[in-house]
Amino acid sequence: MKCSRVSRRLVARLTLGVAAVWPAVQPCLAQNGYMSPAVAQSGGQFHQASQIPAHMASPLAGGPTAAVGGEFVDVRGNSIVLPASYCGPAGPGGYCPPMGGGMGMGGAYGDPMDIDFGGYSEDQIGPHYYDVTFGAVFINADSILDGVGPLASVTAGPAAPRILDPSESLDGYEAGWQIGFRYDLGPLSILEATYMGVYDIGFTNTVNSVDVTTNPPNQNFQLFTVFSNFGVPTPIDGLDDGATYTLGYKSDLQSTELSYRRYWVGNNPRISGTYLLGFRYLRLTEDLNFDTVTLAGDSALSWASSNDVLGFQLGGDGWIGVRQGLRIGCEGKAGVYNNRWEFQGDGNFPAVGNAPADYSVPADGNKVAFIGEFGVNIVGDILPSWSLKGGYNAIYIDNLASVAGNIDTTNFLPATITAESDALYHGFSVSTEYVW
Repeated sequence: MKCSRVSRRLVARLTLGVAAVWPAVQPCLAQNGYMSPAVAQSGGQFHQASQIPAHMASPLAGGPTAAVGGEFVDVRGNSIVLPASYCGPAGPGGYCPPMGGGMGMGGAYGDPMDIDFGGYSEDQIGPHYYDVTFGAVFINADSILDGVGPLASVTAGPAAPRILDPSESLDGYEAGWQIGFRYDLGPLSILEATYMGVYDIGFTNTVNSVDVTTNPPNQNFQLFTVFSNFGVPTPIDGLDDGATYTLGYKSDLQSTELSYRRYWVGNNPRISGTYLLGFRYLRLTEDLNFDTVTLAGDSALSWASSNDVLGFQLGGDGWIGVRQGLRIGCEGKAGVYNNRWEFQGDGNFPAVGNAPADYSVPADGNKVAFIGEFGVNIVGDILPSWSLKGGYNAIYIDNLASVAGNIDTTNFLPATITAESDALYHGFSVSTEYVW
């Protein structure tokens, strides 16, 4: 192995408990100041060649040559990285290296999972890491409009069929994207920056009276709104006796995070993870528009909100190496933030009969908010530097100024605008990870 290939990441993984093949790495570590000259001159004594089993490496860890006891290399010809070991159980089958301290060649001794694919003493099962990741997310946001209820009916009256229910219109996954970068700060720590954005959460529903009336069919001007109690006792000009109603909703969710991660490794070398301390900025916007074409004229109602949630969070992740090149893990993080929110409600009506007067209601403020996130992921190595990652995540946000929380179906001019709503976003992601 050339000394130029002994990078800071290799030293980091050694510190984490992942040991490289000692004869190849030891001179380079000495050259770069990571071990004393005396230890380097002694030839390292972590293991002797006579202690290496004749058939130690599997085909996965270097191909046919390694499988029959040849040099242990990866597909690029570099010496493979081996997980650190520990002393096995006492008695027959137990093992400790001559110098003690649990630095044996491999991690299968005493590991109850060593039967998996013949052990993993020759596998590269170490902490999960990437330099760059990029992928797609698919988010379901159906809970953000919970509690609104149907906004219209076909014909008037308490028993009339209801239509245009916002809470039932968001029933699928919307696509977005995510990207992440990591930078090594030291052997056990990294700086991580990530961004996730979903911009097209929404729907547009249009109902024509002639298409939905049935008794008798094809009747025009037979749509009524919740704002008049569905036409009982008196329809509202400009809103009721409708020919066409259109309900449209659009929302986006964006999250930017800057985090410091500190690695940890379990007693079993298959288990590792990180602690997390970071900064998060989340932005959520909503626009809901209800447009009517009626016997008395056209009207337009709109509700718009924005939430800029900013603060610090704590968390971490944990990973289990199932076999070489395959890991399963979970991650959780939570924090308390400040939510700078704004809300705008507008109404425009025809100047006829008992139609309401036009209005515009703005409001803004600050609110202490909470965000919690949890996810389960699986990562599989597909090439020496490339991995494929898939997972399912959920984000819960509390104390939002949402559209759903500020629609007043009995009063066009709500007395109070609040930031007391919550939302649950959940969905799956698929991404690639690259290590250079």
